[in-house]
Amino acid sequence: WIFIFVSLSIGLQFHSFLRILSTDAYVDISLRPPAVDAYLPISSLMSLIFLFRTGQASTVHPAGLVIFSLSIVLSLLFRRGFCSWVCPFGAVEEWAYKAGRRLLGRNLKMPAWIDYPLRAVKYLILAFFVWSILRMPVEGLGAFMYGSYNRIADAKMYAFFQNITIVGVTFFVVIGVLSVFFANFWCRYLCPYGALLGVFSLFSPTAVRRDAAKCSDCGKCAKACPNRLDPGKTGAIRSVECTACFECISACGQQNALEMTAPKARLRLSYLAYGLVIVLAFYSTARLAEALHYWQTDTPAHAYKALLDRMHQISHP
Repeated sequence: WIFIFVSLSIGLQFHSFLRILSTDAYVDISLRPPAVDAYLPISSLMSLIFLFRTGQASTVHPAGLVIFSLSIVLSLLFRRGFCSWVCPFGAVEEWAYKAGRRLLGRNLKMPAWIDYPLRAVKYLILAFFVWSILRMPVEGLGAFMYGSYNRIADAKMYAFFQNITIVGVTFFVVIGVLSVFFANFWCRYLCPYGALLGVFSLFSPTAVRRDAAKCSDCGKCAKACPNRLDPGKTGAIRSVECTACFECISACGQQNALEMTAPKARLRLSYLAYGLVIVLAFYSTARLAEALHYWQTDTPAHAYKALLDRMHQISHP
């Protein structure tokens, strides 16, 4: 709920910034909420690849690179918790499947012969983006990142939702309906961001671990898991589909039979502790980036306004 509130605040602040900037009034670029960059994951992925290839950190959407990199680091340390604790779309997905569970008594499950190939789709989408970016020459990558389209990409994203077409509405309605019947439909089958974090989570030392001596084999954990995993049949959940949502741990009737721990239980994370770690990591990282002056875009307000005035003439290069 904290991240939902922050997301709504960012949206309202960005709306206000664009509305004021559309007039002739002078606007300080500091009124633009830097965290809106978080909604440009492809730009952030390009910035990260550019950083690795050149050693230079892009200054066009710096907050995006910071948030994107932090999400990867957290996945390496604490699994794919971004999807179930931070992502606003993940929150909507959760509300949808829980509403479906209340209406129908349960959520539907794709047959295995459909589920497996569908789960590969998000990795294919991710592979397409990564392949497309990696094959770009460094000069072309830099030209795109510092070009007009990328500088105004946040406003273009806003315009997409402000003037959403029937195709866009249909897409979101279909995904929403499917998410009511099938838990985490978008996250499970289509989200390339989740796919990327899932890959990094494979190397995480943290996982939901089962103490066989304390487990009663009741099966409650498997029924509660929205990602169709069964913690009751393994020592540790290493699947890329685990989003560290703690649903299985909350459903477990045996104390400490399931826990989120590091190897040999040297570190135990309760539901509350995990949430605090995630919130504090994002808050402190944002404040540190701000203190280091790597948080707000380097696009001056007058240049941003000039791009905004001819935004519909700027096409994807």
